[in-house]
Amino acid sequence: MVLPVADRIAALKAIRESGKAVGRTNLYYKGDNHDFDVFQIDLDLLVFNRHNGRIESEMLTWQFEHDLGPREYTPEIHDRIADFLWKSNVDRNKHTLADLETKQQQRPGIVSLDGMIIDGNRRAMLLGKIRPKRLFKAVILPDDYYADEKAIVRLETEFQIGEDSKLDYGALEKYLKVKRLRAWYDVDEIGQMMAIGEGDVTKLIAIMELMDDYLAHIDCPGLYNMLKEADSNSTKEGMFVDLYLDLKRIEGGKALIPWSVGKVDRLTLRTVQFDYIRMGAGVLDGKDYREISHNAKGQESFFAKEEIWKPFRKRHEEAVKPAGTELGTLDEYLAANAHFTSRSEAAQARENAWRAKVSGPMKGNFNRAHGELEAEVDKDEPRKLLERALAQLERVNIQGGAFIKDRGNEKLVKQLNQLTYEMKKRFDRAPAGN
Repeated sequence: MVLPVADRIAALKAIRESGKAVGRTNLYYKGDNHDFDVFQIDLDLLVFNRHNGRIESEMLTWQFEHDLGPREYTPEIHDRIADFLWKSNVDRNKHTLADLETKQQQRPGIVSLDGMIIDGNRRAMLLGKIRPKRLFKAVILPDDYYADEKAIVRLETEFQIGEDSKLDYGALEKYLKVKRLRAWYDVDEIGQMMAIGEGDVTKLIAIMELMDDYLAHIDCPGLYNMLKEADSNSTKEGMFVDLYLDLKRIEGGKALIPWSVGKVDRLTLRTVQFDYIRMGAGVLDGKDYREISHNAKGQESFFAKEEIWKPFRKRHEEAVKPAGTELGTLDEYLAANAHFTSRSEAAQARENAWRAKVSGPMKGNFNRAHGELEAEVDKDEPRKLLERALAQLERVNIQGGAFIKDRGNEKLVKQLNQLTYEMKKRFDRAPAGN
């Protein structure tokens, strides 16, 4: 049950003024330490925090899909948050639920005067599953959540991420938290709240910008669940971190790249990397996507070798452009597939269709550049290259019809013959004993 805001405020004010405290605790709030009474509160007077650190990516996605205002709160939202909180870690929640039934609530939560839970959302959700219904022990702040949102968000952050870093907040949530905090606070203040350095805050901001740009690239702005790997609980975070480091090195002139890289080249690299992020980690048959621009600080990468990178980029564009044109925008895909029940469901289906169309060509293009890079790195170790070439040639089925049918093979064989003849002559001319 979700009571109207005015009813919640009136009831919580009455509890706060009743003097019937069950304890006291100290909080740092609005720039000073304060002793606050702890009260027993009926769960019907409380609402969950939509910006809870465990579930913010799911909640923001759902909010975007349903075109909800930032302050809107309905029974459906309440039930949805409870479901997200339970599913965020079912095993741990079952353990904590049993613990609450036996030991009751050990640590008080924090709620705003209008009933928004600042700290203790998961505990409140679990208490709601116990029968007979339990009361929630919490501090009641003197302010409505939105009356002094900036100060309350600071307190919320310090509890959710700073002091309480042991809790299992999602990989994406710290980026979303920083994005929200930037509306009120400078980088140094955010660092203090989150107990991290200013450089780490700057990095989180930059990676969040990359994530938002990526969602725009795949035409899924606001659908933060698309930053997770398909059919997996893992996220694409690691690939964005690598791309951030690559672009930072390149823009700062610290990458070991021997050709002149301009802004367009950096943007093109980002676009290509976005497509490999879109395809997902672990789909390159054991090869590592970091070969594109990351390995050895960029030195042993496709991007570092202009003669490898530019053909690779051209083949990549030729591989992915038809798929994008065929599938269309997400709105067009939804219009053509009206059976999907949500925008997220349609977006995921569209991503699966995109991967099915491009994964073969993209893998093939990657493998080709991978071979070229290996040859470039080993160019001063001829035996490695010769052994690798021989192994590949021995796999050619010269008895098969395809060998003769493709007349281009004859030209290649002649080129190979000429090349091996030149190699043989080099040995013939070498002084005896060398």
